Amino acid sequence: MFPLNQPITPAQLRRLQALWHHWTRSLRLPPDADRNLRHYYVERFASGRARQTLDLTRSDAARVIAWLERLTHPASARTLLAAGTAGRHGFAERRRVRPNAPAWRALWGVARALGMDRRRLDQFILRHYGALGLRSTRDLRSMSDLNRVLWGLKAMLRRGPRPARIAKKAA
Repeated sequence: MFPLNQPITPAQLRRLQALWHHWTRSLRLPPDADRNLRHYYVERFASGRARQTLDLTRSDAARVIAWLERLTHPASARTLLAAGTAGRHGFAERRRVRPNAPAWRALWGVARALGMDRRRLDQFILRHYGALGLRSTRDLRSMSDLNRVLWGLKAMLRRGPRPARIAKKAA
C-alpha cells in the first residue's frame, strides 16, 4: 500500500491535524498541552515508531488517521442497530446501510469454515437468493443482503456436515 519508510505526506498531515482539532476542540487546551497530548496519541497509535507527528511514515500516518476518524466519527446507535438487524424478519428496513468490514470478515470466515471459495459462495448465493435479485457477492450492496446470506451460511454451519449422497443403483 505505502512504501514503508516514506515520510508523511502534506495531505496526510493536514487531514491528521484537522481530525485532531475536531476531536480535541472541546478540551480547550493551551497549545503546549495540545501538542504534548497529540504526540502522546501519535506515539500510541503508531505503536511507538514515531514520537511526534512529523516523524510518522505514510503507513503509520494512515493508521493514526484511521484511529482519529473512528474517534471523531463514531457510528451512531441507529446506524449500528440498522446494520445488525437489516434483513431480519420482524425488523422494518428503515434505510440502506452499506456492509462494513467486520460483516464481510464474518461472511468470509463462515464461508471458509464451510470449505467455500468465491465460486462456491457465488453459486450458493445464486441458488438460495437468486429470487431476491442476488446472484453473487458483487450483489451484496447492503447489510440486509449480506446478513441474509450470512445467516443462511451460519445455519448450514450449525447443522454440521451433511452425509455424502448415495448414488442410486440402476436396477
